[in-house]
Amino acid sequence: MGWTARNLTRQFGAPRAFSGPVSYLFAAEKTRHVVYLELSDSSTSTGHFVELYCGTDDVWHAKDITNEAGAPSSTSDPSAYVFDSEGSQHVVFLSGGDGHVHELYQSDGWHHGDLMDSSGTVVRAIDPPMGWASAHYGTQHVVFRDEYRTVHLLSRGTGDDASWVQHTLTTPTGPHAAVAPAGYAFDAQQTQHITMVGDDQLMYEYVMTGGSWGTPHDLGVNVGASHDILPHPTGYGFAGDGSRHVPWQGQDRDIHELSFAGGSWSPKNLTSDLGAPSPMPGLAPAGYAFESNPAVPVGTRHVIFTGADGLIYEFWNDPSGWHVNPLTGGDGSFPAASAPTAFADPVAATQNIFYMSDAREIIELRYTPSRFPGGVHIHDRAL
Repeated sequence: MGWTARNLTRQFGAPRAFSGPVSYLFAAEKTRHVVYLELSDSSTSTGHFVELYCGTDDVWHAKDITNEAGAPSSTSDPSAYVFDSEGSQHVVFLSGGDGHVHELYQSDGWHHGDLMDSSGTVVRAIDPPMGWASAHYGTQHVVFRDEYRTVHLLSRGTGDDASWVQHTLTTPTGPHAAVAPAGYAFDAQQTQHITMVGDDQLMYEYVMTGGSWGTPHDLGVNVGASHDILPHPTGYGFAGDGSRHVPWQGQDRDIHELSFAGGSWSPKNLTSDLGAPSPMPGLAPAGYAFESNPAVPVGTRHVIFTGADGLIYEFWNDPSGWHVNPLTGGDGSFPAASAPTAFADPVAATQNIFYMSDAREIIELRYTPSRFPGGVHIHDRAL
């Protein structure tokens, strides 16, 4: 089938969005999820989160999870993830001006918790936190920085007796975070990672192995002191070859990716190397791995970005190298007004991208592999 597009707001009556969505796959339940801030009638944020979810029937449903949880209104964009070890879903955010990190968690309904109160944390978060979970370690994590640009980590294990614990990662002599840090688990390598831009404009990575976090590593990239909007680099791992990758938008308005393989980091300017269109300023790219599966036996890597022309573009890498294609455009398409969010489902052999259109509607792009007679698969990149 290749790529298909649906306007979830129009087709399923979902509320319009105030800001770009986040998304995640709940593999155990075979469900897809999108979370975003709702747009009010006065074109401001209602402070409420809408969850869109669908199962194998491909029918999307919408609910106000802030109301269901009895939670305070959000003053930040969300971060969302699945905690497979407990079969729960989580959305983390800020509320009000107290700098507390709040959580909505789904376990027989949506509930609310204040993670600062739960962990006894006394510092204040100054920008949106980011959460993720590790199936290998059976832990969930939320990373944020405080008003002194110090990086903090909230962590929790598995089980009813598990509690949130706060760790300070920044040392007095170590780099401080110039922007909000981001994290991810690479369970195939039994590691976890936090990426950030330091106040010296260098890109750094914290690595956790064997349950312990190390000191930050300089990745060898200076993002530029004159950068008007510093990048928020978020990484991903590729189990197919054990490599990991950090895509980001540079001050040159190009999409770059740092890759770690063979014991060292190497940079690549995807925009200039492939002659790709310029991205929309200030919108971060989304990177993910599409691991090999029975329907698509060769794993691929993907970096999705919003172009300055409002189209969604895909860089994708296979054994022959990097390629670039527009995923939207033409009659009936929906121009983008947010960064994309994306994930792959190797069991269903699909790729899933979501974004907010310039009409404040949620758009889904979905890739399903096509099959020629005789079992040969193709990658039809365009819509």
